[in-house]
Amino acid sequence: MFDKDRFHNQLALNLGCQRIVNDKCINIAIDDKQYLDDVMISITIDGFSFPICYMASEGLSQKDLDSLDKNGYEDIKIIVNSVYQAYIDASCSRF
Repeated sequence: MFDKDRFHNQLALNLGCQRIVNDKCINIAIDDKQYLDDVMISITIDGFSFPICYMASEGLSQKDLDSLDKNGYEDIKIIVNSVYQAYIDASCSRF
């Protein structure tokens, strides 16, 4: 069962408070109202023409990740991986 509160907490831990609070060129939006067991992630980057949107459970396609590499957005790959790991952690049952 997916726990949205646990997802938000785990994502904050994965990304670190400094990145979330102080990074003014990257904005991460989480829509957890539309889907019961998943969240829609939207990442906007200053200088990037469109937001990067995907479901937390799926992550980005390899093509999209390769495109980010070509354009020098390695930080976004870290965010995508952190989001996916937070989703996995929030979906695992706790004992």
